[in-house]
Amino acid sequence: MQLKVYLFEDLALKSALQPLTQHRTVAELWAGTSTLESKWPTRVSNANQADIQVLSAILPLPSTFQLLDQLPADSSYVYEGRVLAQRGQGTNHLEQHLPFLQHPEDLLAYQAEFLRAEIKGNNPDPGKNTFIAPENIYIHPSAQVQGSILDATKGPIYIGEEVNLQIGTLIQGPAALLQGATTNIGAKIRPNTTIGPGCKVGGEINHCIFFPFSNKAHEGYLGNSIVGSFSNLGALTNGSNLRNDIQTVPLYDYALKELRNTGLKSLGQIIGDFVTTGVGTNLNTGTVIGSHCNLSSIGFPPRYLPSFSYGEYPSLKLFDFEKAFASACAWMQLKNQEIPENLRQSMEEIWKADTSFRN
Repeated sequence: MQLKVYLFEDLALKSALQPLTQHRTVAELWAGTSTLESKWPTRVSNANQADIQVLSAILPLPSTFQLLDQLPADSSYVYEGRVLAQRGQGTNHLEQHLPFLQHPEDLLAYQAEFLRAEIKGNNPDPGKNTFIAPENIYIHPSAQVQGSILDATKGPIYIGEEVNLQIGTLIQGPAALLQGATTNIGAKIRPNTTIGPGCKVGGEINHCIFFPFSNKAHEGYLGNSIVGSFSNLGALTNGSNLRNDIQTVPLYDYALKELRNTGLKSLGQIIGDFVTTGVGTNLNTGTVIGSHCNLSSIGFPPRYLPSFSYGEYPSLKLFDFEKAFASACAWMQLKNQEIPENLRQSMEEIWKADTSFRN
């Protein structure tokens, strides 16, 4: 699709996609090998320059591009009263469903499709590794891969620029490790997983998305989960992704302010930005953790933890704002990232918005 696209936000959807959108727009969410906005071939920053305006939550899939190409002049695609795309004045409303994000876990549902579409193998020389179906494996020339096993028989594998796979790393495709990511010794990366830029991971990870600059460096299991940026899961942090009774998983919904039945039987944790967990923390199936939380627990904490929660469960309290701000700056500096000028303002907005959830 060569159309000039302008992406517009829907504040109701942005709210519903919390905590992942507390520090970013919907368009900046990650899936596959990149953010949603970067998957659009030609984007413009001004609506007046665009051939077509598209809701930022729309998933940029080949089927989506085809339908957008077919949108007539001065028409819009509308679904259940929500404008999904508009060309020109958009006065002619056409009822048409386009896949779009409505809940955080929707990102996981499209992981396999994005990874398969975006990864093209370069048939690398295995050297001192074991590659199964190497034609489906891409390894950047600057990546370091030694003593690892990569199995791409069921989906492609992407090893990006300056990625470091330490010895004993096991990867099953489809999976992607993006620029500067590192695995610890013996890491197990299972299908439909994205490890974002600058992340360090270990233990067992299955069907997860790690946004940039987060860590789960040591042993412990995480499955069917999303981890925001600059978060650090301590050693032996474990997340359940399946209920003992095999029933569908409820998840806290920021828009509804109550639990919502996701209809999914496998769903782990949705974790915001700047979240740290202590050694041995256990997280229950369908747990939502807001941004700027610092917590530990031997037992299972609640399935919803508002932003700025602090302490060892059950003695959780409000994280002192200045200490939370200092912690956020420290994590960004540790990852050699520039602290944005609006970080304090953004944190203050989250603090105020989550007051009602804490009460």
